[in-house]
Amino acid sequence: MNYTVQGAAGEPRAPTGKLLHRTKDAQRILSISNTTFYRLAAAGKLKVVRIGASSYVTDESIRTFLASLVQEAA
Repeated sequence: MNYTVQGAAGEPRAPTGKLLHRTKDAQRILSISNTTFYRLAAAGKLKVVRIGASSYVTDESIRTFLASLVQEAA
């Protein structure tokens, strides 16, 4: 079965409802290299937060980044 859950703004969310993704997972989700990931983070296009020694990317920033790509393409 494939379930989706509506997020706060009505956008579809993964069944896990993750709010944070490890940097490697974010790279995999976006199909981008390590270098491209850190360039986007440095430019402020992806929000990276730290918890202890671990770095995470907010789900919201991934969705915002993808939405900006769609708008640029339109």
